[in-house]
Amino acid sequence: MKRNLLTSCALLMSFLMACGPLLAHHGSGVSYDMKKQISMTGTVTKVQWTNPHVYIMYTVTNEDGKSVLWGAESHPPNMMNDRGWTMNTLKPGDMIVITVFPSRVGTPRGLLGKVVLNGKVLLDDTGRGAQE
Repeated sequence: MKRNLLTSCALLMSFLMACGPLLAHHGSGVSYDMKKQISMTGTVTKVQWTNPHVYIMYTVTNEDGKSVLWGAESHPPNMMNDRGWTMNTLKPGDMIVITVFPSRVGTPRGLLGKVVLNGKVLLDDTGRGAQE
């Protein structure tokens, strides 16, 4: 009886450990409108090179001439490294052209789709909107 209980507990724990990462991660389509893209020109203010996602903060001048702070969520640092990025790829003051899948709640946030620096495309994930 004791052996069956231990075996059952071990199997249950193994199952929960295997499923945990699948349950923990959120889908991009929940937070962002994957059917819409917004492109804008902005100035990088900060790059947060941390897990679980690299976050690019940048300012954009809106139609009223006011500066608006935007944020773009990207991949984890290890995936960005695999794509040739380092924590110094973008620096505060860099002028970028950026495309995001915007926040569903209308905040100045988005999922990074594309970023261009000095005419060079650094990342183009705009095709991921078709996958959602």
